Amino acid sequence: MRIIDSLFRKIELQMLMNLTARALDKPVKRIWTLPDSKALQVYAEYTCEHLACSQDRILMQRMNDEAYRVGKRLRKIFYLRKPTDITRFTFLLYRNIGIQMEGNIPGKICVTECFFSHHYTPAICRVASALDDGIMKGLAGDGILHFQQRITEGCQCCLATFKTSKEI
Repeated sequence: MRIIDSLFRKIELQMLMNLTARALDKPVKRIWTLPDSKALQVYAEYTCEHLACSQDRILMQRMNDEAYRVGKRLRKIFYLRKPTDITRFTFLLYRNIGIQMEGNIPGKICVTECFFSHHYTPAICRVASALDDGIMKGLAGDGILHFQQRITEGCQCCLATFKTSKEI
């Protein structure tokens, strides 16, 4: 099982790198062959480098759109329909990239640990969260993610709410 978990994590990280690079219109780095912790580090450095000076709405929308397409594909491949399955799958994806989450989708989400909080400034975190919104929207079928607080802003945890279009 450990080998399968590691392979799944490697594929997930490479998919994340690919969708981010497409949104940024930058060359993709090959990270799936690296050890998991190194791949995650390289991805964090890549996003820091390319998102450091940008709060461009167009870029954020491209990132959101790319992430939405991937989330939608995953929803279809894994036949995610029930909120409990969507929540469990989403939290597993995030745990694989160093983010521990609690809560429900739709509903309130608490991020208790985040690998990226050690690398991202609050501004980079805000831009990168366009990916989170897109992925969750794709996995859930629709909706919007809104953060109330972030670890990168000095809070002990990130608090967010994901609402479906029916709830908005």
